[in-house]
Amino acid sequence: MNKLLRRIFPPGIFMHVPVIRLRWAMLCGILLSTLQLAAQQTVRGRVTAADSAISGVTVQLKGTAIGTQTNQKGEFSINAPANGTLLVSAIGYASQEVKIAGQSMLAIALESADQQLNQVVVVGYGTQSKRKLTSAVVTVSGEDLNKRIATNPTALLQGQLPGLQVVQGSGEPGAEKINLRIRGVSTFSGAGNDPLVIVDGLPGSLASLNPNDIESVSLLKDAASAAIYGSRGANGVIVIKTKRGKNGGFSLTYNFNLGISNPTSLPDVVTNSAEYMRLSNEASANSGRQPIYTQAQIDLYENATDRVKYPNHDWLGDLFVTAYTKNHYLNMAGGKDNTTYNLGIGYTDQPGTMIGFEFKKYTVNLGLSSKVNKRVTLGTNILLNYSNKLNPRQGADDSFLSTLAQSPLYPPRAPDGRWIKKAYSNEQGNKNIPAIVGENVRARSEDYYVQGNISLDVEILKGLTWENRAGGNFDAFKFSDFRPVVEMFYYSDMTTAGQLDVGPLGYDARRTDNVYGVYYSQLNFRRTFGDHTLSALAGYQQEYNKASNIAGSRLQYTTNFLKELDAGPKPGMTNSGTSSEWAIRSFYGNANYDFQDKYLFGTSIRYDGTSRLPEDTRWGLFYSFSAGWRISKESFLEDVSWINDLKLRGSWGKLGNQNIGLYPYQSTLTARDYAFDGKVIPGYNSAMIVEPTLTWETTQVLDIGADLTAFDNKLSLTFDWFNKNTFDILRQAQIPLWLGMEAPLINNGSVRNKGVEVGAQYRGHITKDLSFFAGGNFQAYKNTLEKYGKREINGNLIREEGKPLDEYYLYIWDGIFQNQAEIDRSPKQPITPSPGDLKIKDVNGDGIISDADRTYVQGKYPSFQYTANLGLNWKQFDFSAMLYGSQGQKIYVNGWGAEPFRQGSMPTTDWRNRWTPTNPSTTMPKIYMADGYAPVQGYPSTYFLKDASFLRLKNLQLGYTLPARLTDKAAMKSLRVYFAADNVFTISDYPGLDPERAGDGLYVTYPQIRTFTFGASVQF
Repeated sequence: MNKLLRRIFPPGIFMHVPVIRLRWAMLCGILLSTLQLAAQQTVRGRVTAADSAISGVTVQLKGTAIGTQTNQKGEFSINAPANGTLLVSAIGYASQEVKIAGQSMLAIALESADQQLNQVVVVGYGTQSKRKLTSAVVTVSGEDLNKRIATNPTALLQGQLPGLQVVQGSGEPGAEKINLRIRGVSTFSGAGNDPLVIVDGLPGSLASLNPNDIESVSLLKDAASAAIYGSRGANGVIVIKTKRGKNGGFSLTYNFNLGISNPTSLPDVVTNSAEYMRLSNEASANSGRQPIYTQAQIDLYENATDRVKYPNHDWLGDLFVTAYTKNHYLNMAGGKDNTTYNLGIGYTDQPGTMIGFEFKKYTVNLGLSSKVNKRVTLGTNILLNYSNKLNPRQGADDSFLSTLAQSPLYPPRAPDGRWIKKAYSNEQGNKNIPAIVGENVRARSEDYYVQGNISLDVEILKGLTWENRAGGNFDAFKFSDFRPVVEMFYYSDMTTAGQLDVGPLGYDARRTDNVYGVYYSQLNFRRTFGDHTLSALAGYQQEYNKASNIAGSRLQYTTNFLKELDAGPKPGMTNSGTSSEWAIRSFYGNANYDFQDKYLFGTSIRYDGTSRLPEDTRWGLFYSFSAGWRISKESFLEDVSWINDLKLRGSWGKLGNQNIGLYPYQSTLTARDYAFDGKVIPGYNSAMIVEPTLTWETTQVLDIGADLTAFDNKLSLTFDWFNKNTFDILRQAQIPLWLGMEAPLINNGSVRNKGVEVGAQYRGHITKDLSFFAGGNFQAYKNTLEKYGKREINGNLIREEGKPLDEYYLYIWDGIFQNQAEIDRSPKQPITPSPGDLKIKDVNGDGIISDADRTYVQGKYPSFQYTANLGLNWKQFDFSAMLYGSQGQKIYVNGWGAEPFRQGSMPTTDWRNRWTPTNPSTTMPKIYMADGYAPVQGYPSTYFLKDASFLRLKNLQLGYTLPARLTDKAAMKSLRVYFAADNVFTISDYPGLDPERAGDGLYVTYPQIRTFTFGASVQF
């Protein structure tokens, strides 16, 4: 080309062309810039939908990279030419082009994309338009989630998604014991009921995320939505999408909040020392024991003037404190020239309301995406999480019960600084937790978690793309625990009382590593042919996981200052370590078809092969079918103007659960010494019979549902009825003991859950400046064990066909024996009672209380759960509140706090109303020593079964967004300050503590916390 030009044009002309071109370009540029500046102006506006402000809306000057986003009040400000055009877009709404036409103030009203129906919902391995969904999928946005404040994002899901049961069993920082169940408990095996969690397309950890990084959460709860995950979808799937950058310039956001926390409820215990001593002696006498305290000792405390020497000490006041939690979050996001980025950095400092508990969490979330040419897009997501946790080595439950087991006769520490074990040597008691914390005898846990993936998407043809994802996660958990020698003393005479109870003296160190890798590649197809629309995908996936752990310990260190394994003596040292691995290979596909956007059909299939099963049964086929009918598009409903969309849908499918242990079909060996030739010889044996034909646990789900939007899309309703049957449950066979070996694991058992789920939301406005939303959801299900074999009784629970799984099986508490005459004329009790003891009901009427009088008691599962939410927006103010309730569940609890004088534990003030000859109570027995008092503790009865129904004001939040005229002066896009309260109040008959807990067992557990939060969010 250059040679041709040189022949045509005279020599030397090319020397002048660049100069002429440059000068001309400069002149034109100056002229154009001058004209543009002359026409440039600051354009302000407010974006609403259904008269409610929308935050996070992208406002971009068409044809440029200049852009901004709306603040919490829907307001924006942008520099643009008077004749420019703004592109206004937001997820879930129809995009608009708005001509400026010289205006300086714009009022923009967005419509929901086809009035909410074109909203894109994240589902398995892709997305789908909400109006085309034929499966049971519900979603919640990150914005709605973060109307509550929590350090663990899992807790924020409570009450947000119908079909998902969220129970937070503890308020312990970093160990909240959050239990997630989708449509009930489906199995009793070790496979478990936990749902699969997908983060940005790959299996991941929800708790490791920072709540501010979440864009949306989708719940896949039927077979049609979860079948694409095959053998990992039986318990449902939670799909999390983290935030992405957007084209339109740079955005910087900083959030800070300070939370002030206290326990929601604590038992009211007797702290008057003289009263405690008298009650203790009374309980001892009622239990057939000698009194612990003499009258002289009681008089010393009753008549004391020196309350330092003879205190009425409140030990719970030592254990529980006000905690101050700090959360910082910084986000930088933006995009230009087909490259977008999002970087979120978070830090949480959360001390516990129980002394000795601390948790710190650091998170980094980076997302990058670049369209390198018009067909190829590269991307990556990287999540880094580091957490550091400190707690007394015995844990929260033991810390609580140990503190209750102290008497009010002494403080944790004497005025001279020495730690106290008891007041008198003959007292009972437990660990001195303030001493354990004061000496820093705490376990240290560090968790290093990394999750990342890279993606390559190629547009092969119009409508056909090739998608690739490769990634994984690595989790390294470190644990260390040093237990020193600490001297203790008796408070009455300050004599030596031995050593602080910290367990075996010495040092433990452990490390657990887990490496998970996954790769999938799939083809995506989506085209419309006239009235026909077809979308499909087909892919291949490979997963691999390896876990390992190693541990070591040494005992009896000569000093408390050298806290390393090598510093301890070798005699008595121990070490251990194991490793395990599994892999799964999958082929999967999905297709969705609709005709005239009215008749909808879908199917999914997955073929999984796992290392966890024998070669002959290793591969399993999982599939689903679904259909929908947008009946509102039929001609007979065209004139029903108040209905925007009405869709009926149904689905059926089969799912699997591969979490059945790593080697259940193999004869694994266990180290076992044996005697030979007069010597002990190390050896190995296989202690369990194996079943070589094991297969998957399988779940079949039938779902029938309906979705309605009405009244100009102000009202949305969703309804689902489901029938979920899990069969081939893995369990140990019921074999006679004389075989001398452990029973084999077999596929034998089935559990069915039937239920309904309803969700509703209404948005509207009262005046121009006052808008609102109100809604709620309801869910109820019934659980039945349909196949099990011979019934089995385990403590207070029973497994029997035709009954709920693990239903309560108890003696019925029928009052209190008032006198010997009543005892004599009553059915013979299993344990000889005396007046003031529990009376057990003769259920079968044979005149004798025996095992035949145990009966089924409902309440293992809630009858129903419900949520109500409300929001108001008035000018610059916003308000939201959420009520959450659970009805019909009972909890079986006993031990410290529920019973008096367990290890000498302080009784609750309820025992002031105990039965005595002069106070013939019918609700409380006589006081007793709860260390084996058979007339009360000798059998499981409804006396220990408590009503755990509750209604809680879960959250409320009040915010104020500064007007744009003020934030503009400070070069800010927006500034919002807010106050929030969590677990505000609870209405319940559950005694003493919070009714929301993990399940049956000890009465004491780390209490739930009530938190008042003050925060601010600023965007630049």
